[in-house]
Amino acid sequence: MKAAKARSAYQQSEAQAKINPVRLIQLIYERLLTHLEIAEEGILQNDAQKKGENLSCAIALVTELVASIKENDNSEAASFLRGLYIAILAELPKAVISNDVEIVRIASRYILNLQKIWEETAVVEAGLGNNRHNCTSHPAPKPPDNTHHNMTYGGGKCGAASVGGLPLASLSVSI
Repeated sequence: MKAAKARSAYQQSEAQAKINPVRLIQLIYERLLTHLEIAEEGILQNDAQKKGENLSCAIALVTELVASIKENDNSEAASFLRGLYIAILAELPKAVISNDVEIVRIASRYILNLQKIWEETAVVEAGLGNNRHNCTSHPAPKPPDNTHHNMTYGGGKCGAASVGGLPLASLSVSI
């Protein structure tokens, strides 16, 4: 009986290790949006534990996204994503302290746009279109008033399917 359980656990672990890196990024985006949504609820409900735990998870996932970009990839798309992720990492801790729900909404909007782009480009190019999840479960937050948040990078648009003509799907992923 123990041998069967061990074999089953090994097979499950082996199957998980074979996940496509493109699919993994897609899953990170999905989970990140979930944590940001719950963190926003925590702020609105004045639930410090809910807010803190979910913002902590969101920060960890954004850190994973930064780490997923190959260090030696100096393309415009990689630089854009690195900068955007780092800007989000700089802003999210402020929401923990200030209870500013707008910070979370802005981060959600950027991630939602990146997720849509990822699914329209990298997921399709990798032949994973059948595994595509519907992004509409996370509605885009209202546009920011841009009066006190600094979560942009360069002059690029987050919603563009390319940066400087270079498709985001061409980004090299190190996972």
